[in-house]
Amino acid sequence: MRTRQTGVALLSAVILIFAVSLILSNIFYRHQIDLSQASRFLHNDQALLIAISGEGWATELLFEDIRDNNIDHYGEIWAQALPLLPVEGGTLTGCLSDLQGAFNINSFKYYDNSPIQGELDDFEKIGFAKVWLNLLELLSIPVNPGRVYAIKDWIDADDSAGSWGAEQADYEGLENSVVVYNDLFVSSSELSAVMGYTIEEVNKLMPWLSALPFQTPININTASVEILNSLSGNYGPAFIEAVLSGRPFSNVNDFYNQINEYLALWDPIKPGVGRANLIWPQHLISVNSDFFKLYLEAEIGEAKMELTSLLHRTKNAGINIISRDIRLVPKILPSSKPMSEIEALFSKKDEVSKTDQQNFQETNIIQSACSMMEFK
Repeated sequence: MRTRQTGVALLSAVILIFAVSLILSNIFYRHQIDLSQASRFLHNDQALLIAISGEGWATELLFEDIRDNNIDHYGEIWAQALPLLPVEGGTLTGCLSDLQGAFNINSFKYYDNSPIQGELDDFEKIGFAKVWLNLLELLSIPVNPGRVYAIKDWIDADDSAGSWGAEQADYEGLENSVVVYNDLFVSSSELSAVMGYTIEEVNKLMPWLSALPFQTPININTASVEILNSLSGNYGPAFIEAVLSGRPFSNVNDFYNQINEYLALWDPIKPGVGRANLIWPQHLISVNSDFFKLYLEAEIGEAKMELTSLLHRTKNAGINIISRDIRLVPKILPSSKPMSEIEALFSKKDEVSKTDQQNFQETNIIQSACSMMEFK
């Protein structure tokens, strides 16, 4: 009997110890979770602050640039990708891109006071409408005047459809009707809502598009080969070669002189007079820019913060942040968007030793600029 009582007591003691251990383990586990969550929240806040600080650095860099000169090109300091920059507890990378090197679809606002058909009928003169149709053709997208008129009707203030265009009444007849904004595009992705444009076509166009709050010229110093091809008109590769060999241009007249010389557009009777300014008017091109896109990536501990900002720069008012998108990307999940150029540039940072990383930074202080970045 005594032996049985001793066994019961021993079993009770074991059960009690197990219960206490289980409770303590649960308390410890919850404590670890609380610590992990607190650490993650702290890292998120730190990553955000570092990204915002990087934004301040970028705006100052752009403002210093406009104080020093009146041109923008990819040989300037602002256009160089920020190398893998160590900060307390993590890293910061980023780059700036010139949005006026792309085609601003809101530049169709120009046709509020200028006829589209007259430009399309002109054999030689280049304007926004021709550049657009040339870009469509380059990307193997069907071309017709309605492609231009539909966009023009989307952003103009009236409800009168052009001969090839479409206004609200036309959209109401569609299976998935939309409301015509009669205002500027907020995002270039809105183009997929315009009659005649498919999502697949817009996806093709996106790398070369921007949607800026004003009509803007194309910066000839930063335009991609695809945009230059669309600007070339009847002159094709010769125009592209002339631009690439002559840029950066200090002013638009330097561009005209280069084109007149390279394409033999000088007037044979009037010395010093060429036709380049008539073919590529000044409302179409520039050598400087007012709008830029900033991409920053800050990593602290397990937190990865992506910041994308649209910046408007003026010489008198400084830098205005038009929009800012902040995205927290958990490290345990892959990014939902394709790897950007800046991410690919530094994607192997975890595979190198600290010494190798320092050597990499010392020998790669200046990197090539972001060639293309989505701005949706």
